[in-house]
Amino acid sequence: MTTAAPMAEPIATPLEAKLRSLEELLSPMRRVLIAYSGGVDSAMLAVAAHRVLGDDAIAVTADSESYARGELEAATAIVRQFGIPHRVVHTRELENPDYASNPVNRCYFCKHELFTHMESMAAAEDVDYVLYGQNADDVGDFRPGATAAREFGVRAPLQEAAMTKADVRELARSWGIPVWDRPATACLSSRFPYGTPVTARGLRMVDDAARVLREGCGVTQVRVRHHDDVARIELEPEQLSSMLRDAALQSRVASELAAIGYRVTTLDLRGVRSGSLNEVLGTAAETDLIDIEADPHHQPVALATERLGPIQVVQLLDEEVTQLADPDVRARFVERSTADADVHYAALRLGEQTMSART
Repeated sequence: MTTAAPMAEPIATPLEAKLRSLEELLSPMRRVLIAYSGGVDSAMLAVAAHRVLGDDAIAVTADSESYARGELEAATAIVRQFGIPHRVVHTRELENPDYASNPVNRCYFCKHELFTHMESMAAAEDVDYVLYGQNADDVGDFRPGATAAREFGVRAPLQEAAMTKADVRELARSWGIPVWDRPATACLSSRFPYGTPVTARGLRMVDDAARVLREGCGVTQVRVRHHDDVARIELEPEQLSSMLRDAALQSRVASELAAIGYRVTTLDLRGVRSGSLNEVLGTAAETDLIDIEADPHHQPVALATERLGPIQVVQLLDEEVTQLADPDVRARFVERSTADADVHYAALRLGEQTMSART
């Protein structure tokens, strides 16, 4: 009589192995505070920690002028959904001139403020570890906040478990975390070019302008870059093309942003991209919009151009604005408009370029 061979253990998928590694990291931590913004990384980390540590995993959210309206409520809804204990601390980074002057390492001072609060809270609540949501893909990026984390001994379990952004999103999706597919977001201060002071009024302008575009124009992912009294709007390629075809919408956006306080409203012709303000530092990410070898026909000719700092602002005929809805035409136009080494952005001025060749 033959004896049946024992059943082989199922082979864990790479993501399952990473999750096991994450759980093994969290399990001996006993009691933790998690820096929690409500984005997918910190939300997934908070849920993962709560699954392992229960109510000894406490989410901590910093509320300040740089936190967009509605974000705190959205973040609170997620932790309520999963029953995770939640604390809100009111940070005052704008009162720190090292932050408000908006140096290249501004994020260091923001995280320093948050971790100072969390360190005090940890001591008061008998907490062993402070955690934050940096993942493996973040390593190597320009992230001054990571310097503050190292100084305070803040751990990054997602990074330690080699979890990438894709891993985080997949786990968040499988656990029913509602922000699993939410585009990456950053604080409102990230919309200010380095060296432009961050002010409460400017932060409100950025927040209001983004709200106009999301709620009034139906765009999903938008960044409004704040160049003093000039707004530079970044949109996803399809939404950018759609707006370039709609002169009435362009005019309405310009009018509504003027009411907010922007003297000039422009539409960035490269579209949305993470860290576009780093382009003046020579660290621009590659963009898949540029295709210089494409057929060089239908190149719009500017009626007028104006340099506003690092932005080359152009005005065009309505007919030529519509041509820019074609990504290839737009890419070649951007390449030509930014040929000068001092020009980092090519943007269409809204509200004043709406002339017609027939008039």
